[in-house]
Amino acid sequence: MKKLIFLVGLLLFASVVQLNSGITTQIWVPIIEVNEAKYTKHIFDKEVLPYRILLDPKQKHCLALNIYFEAAIESTAGKLAVAQVTLNRVNSERYPETICGVIYEGPVTANGFPKRNMCQFSWYCDGKHDNPNHKGKAWKVSQNIAEYVLQNPGMLDITDSATHYYADYIPAPRWAKERDKTVKIDTHIFYNKTKMFSF
Repeated sequence: MKKLIFLVGLLLFASVVQLNSGITTQIWVPIIEVNEAKYTKHIFDKEVLPYRILLDPKQKHCLALNIYFEAAIESTAGKLAVAQVTLNRVNSERYPETICGVIYEGPVTANGFPKRNMCQFSWYCDGKHDNPNHKGKAWKVSQNIAEYVLQNPGMLDITDSATHYYADYIPAPRWAKERDKTVKIDTHIFYNKTKMFSF
């Protein structure tokens, strides 16, 4: 009986060794059609960002910076919401067509620096440095969320297409009266399109 078990084991071992030889003869690489690839922003199936933006490391870095400086102390949902507003602006005809273009939009001085407190995202023109703490956890989390958002373009927009937000610890900006409030996540209040009707 021991000899039979030994022979069966030997046969099984030999068959496994043949099947898994450890030699790879072909590597499968997915083909991405860059010119035709689009994704949908949310369940309403609108065409938005082309893959050239999704795959560009510079755009990912800009998005990570925006998440870091706008929502480093917010929850994951708060960070995702800031990223979504940035992408919603990219998808809007009213803003630049790239993530970096949206973030750095605003008037500049003669020497090229942004005019203080006159930009789309306050961290960019507040007069402080714009270098994240590369050793800190908040920067790593911001990078991971930026990458996640860009790698999962079909995820639901938790801001309901918001293009604006402000922190609840500052007075409401002028534009808030003219827009529809969509949601409050952590300290940020999100708004989308201009109000059409007043009740």
